[in-house]
Amino acid sequence: MEKFMGTNVVTDIIWENVYSRFLIFDIPTSTPLEELAIEIQDKNDCIVVEMRRFLKQNSTKEVSPVLITILGTTIPEAIKIWFVHQRLQQFIDRPRQCNKCFSFTHPSRICDKANACYLCGIVHIGPCQQPEKCVNCNGSHNAKSRSCPFYIKEQKILELKCRNHITTGEARRIFQQNTATYSETVKTMPAVTNLEDTINTKFETLLQAINDRFERQMAIFADMLQKSMDCICQNLCKIIAQFVYPGSSPVRKKKLFSNLRQMFGSITSWDAGGSNVTEDMPLG
Repeated sequence: MEKFMGTNVVTDIIWENVYSRFLIFDIPTSTPLEELAIEIQDKNDCIVVEMRRFLKQNSTKEVSPVLITILGTTIPEAIKIWFVHQRLQQFIDRPRQCNKCFSFTHPSRICDKANACYLCGIVHIGPCQQPEKCVNCNGSHNAKSRSCPFYIKEQKILELKCRNHITTGEARRIFQQNTATYSETVKTMPAVTNLEDTINTKFETLLQAINDRFERQMAIFADMLQKSMDCICQNLCKIIAQFVYPGSSPVRKKKLFSNLRQMFGSITSWDAGGSNVTEDMPLG
């Protein structure tokens, strides 16, 4: 478009949400990028918009990765180059900063601020003598640090932009909405945590009460059982002493009765939760 409503205009294409970028690796450095672009377009259903080789100046490497920009928002799993299917890697750019004020929100060419020191964030002349201080987050690091929370946030925004093929502004808006939602969720977490702690405490108290009551009931049952067994054993000893050895002398019957009582007393020594103890004793 050169004119709009009779007025001369200059137009440009906003490429942010109409193209995709990916990396291919081990491309011979001797192969011209123009030849590579023709090969990709002839063997694959895509239109190459731009290509860039990642190779340092005066490098002697024989192969290098190549960044390819194609028209469209769909990246194939692989492309065919010289009869070989080569897998791709989606390219996610690094956050870019203004070289004057070191903001992430605009480029240097439209910045109207004075040149600041990236180490301390202050506008000064000569070597920096101040401690490091980030102009973005006020942290104790320089403005170019990759551990800066602002840098990490911008990296996540770029990942969101590339994976969803949306503009940087749209990705920033979605990221801020998600962050706000997460913050609201975190605010409600202490109340939920306190409720869980209260429920756990009451449940543990209930279990302890049930366990104490069960132990008391078992102790009562064990005592009743012990008394019943003692009574049964005493009567059984009398019957055995009277009918098994009817002609024995009173002294021998008394000794036999004593031995039987000791034996049955040992057998019936029962403890709740413990083991039964048995012992063999002579009858005469």
